[in-house]
Amino acid sequence: MTALNLQVARRPLAGLATLAVAISAGMLPTAGGALAQSPPSFEQYPLRDRVFGPGGAVFPDYVTPPEYGVSFMIGGGGSRSALFAAGTSDYNCQQTQIPAIQVLSAPPGGKVGIQYGRFVATGIDGGHTTRCLGQPAKGLIVSFKGKAAPGSTIALRVTYPPRGAWYDHVITIPPR
Repeated sequence: MTALNLQVARRPLAGLATLAVAISAGMLPTAGGALAQSPPSFEQYPLRDRVFGPGGAVFPDYVTPPEYGVSFMIGGGGSRSALFAAGTSDYNCQQTQIPAIQVLSAPPGGKVGIQYGRFVATGIDGGHTTRCLGQPAKGLIVSFKGKAAPGSTIALRVTYPPRGAWYDHVITIPPR
């Protein structure tokens, strides 16, 4: 048994650390320039950001926007399968929280469906930027199935987090 194996048998954690250093030291000459950079220090990239921040373990694809604020995006329309849609996004057009949609009135003889999905943002209810108009967004999509008289409408109340701002929308159901 070599000295390294004896050390691993006596102190497993210290032995594994020694083994990792020995392996990485042996790989340095063969890795080329890939290992030339050292990882960032905790002052440059704090532990909180390593876990929850941009590129962290919990939200790896999230990028912190250069400007703060939330926009209340709306879209949909044109078909019964996507009459209306609502979502929230930050300055980089990344989804934030999902709004709540309440049906205030609907025509009899049909069913209003509300489900999570993708839509194209065509307008805003409020917020800090119109930068995301025309971009794909995620949120709640309102659909209608059933019979409805021509010109029938659905009244919706959309409540956006985190402030609880709400807006009412009256949507005309398109003919079949």
